[in-house]
Amino acid sequence: MRKIYFSIFILALIFGGCAKKEKVSLKKIPVEVAKVEFKEIKDILKFTGTVEGKEQVQVFPKAGGKLIKYLVKEGDFVKKDDVVALIDRDITGFKYEFHKVLSPISGRILKADLDKGSLLTSQTPLAIVADTSSVKIKIDVSEVDYPKVKIGNKATLKVDAYPGKEFEGRLTKLDEYIDPQTRTAQAEIDVPNEEGLLIPGSFARITLFTGTHRARVFPLDALLRMPGTGSYYCFKVENGKAKKVFLKIGIIQENLVEIKEGLSLGDLVIVSGQGALEEGVSVKPVSTPGVETEVGKR
Repeated sequence: MRKIYFSIFILALIFGGCAKKEKVSLKKIPVEVAKVEFKEIKDILKFTGTVEGKEQVQVFPKAGGKLIKYLVKEGDFVKKDDVVALIDRDITGFKYEFHKVLSPISGRILKADLDKGSLLTSQTPLAIVADTSSVKIKIDVSEVDYPKVKIGNKATLKVDAYPGKEFEGRLTKLDEYIDPQTRTAQAEIDVPNEEGLLIPGSFARITLFTGTHRARVFPLDALLRMPGTGSYYCFKVENGKAKKVFLKIGIIQENLVEIKEGLSLGDLVIVSGQGALEEGVSVKPVSTPGVETEVGKR
């Protein structure tokens, strides 16, 4: 009799445990979701370049000799034809006279660092002068992108010296010739520099805006990436369960991701709580602005 009672007790424990496991497995994980929708996004091209003054020239002496002294220092403003330096020509049989080296443009002295007594020729750069009231960045536009680029296109520029700041400018020059060696055309971006923050010689990252188009997008928070392969994916809600979807994406802009392949308009993508998800896990979308969910219906 005891054996019968003991067997019943064990069976009760087994079935009770199974029931509990079933209940746990049926528990839905709450997740925040967002809809895939059409939005207008900007067409952009990315470039890098070097900051230069609006006008920027090297100053050369017209005759060789020894550098006697500079009459200016780096940072000074000079006008066109101001004397930058004096050179001792020291030519036998001629009346001794300093050779004056003149600035060819008005601007700021960026570089004047040769030592006194340095031997110079007419090919020796003595100084660099630049107008830095605005700056320019030369870029190379590929043959493929050339039709997209137009004079007047807006651009933003970033430099490492000010990582949190964007400078605005425009495309002001575009060659009407594509170099057959590089298959690129040169263009110039002009950027105002009233504060003098953009220093010639700095490395610049440029974003050029060439138009807009409508595209399927979802929030950047939904985008995930496979370690190793780098493939993009996300989780979407399908029949109350999480489904992993691999994606082909386009532009990432202003916290939105352009979807080329993998999702349809109106799909619900999971933007929070993905860390606990696996394929096929039951989920319960919670209230998200602009999205009607089970919670939102109550």
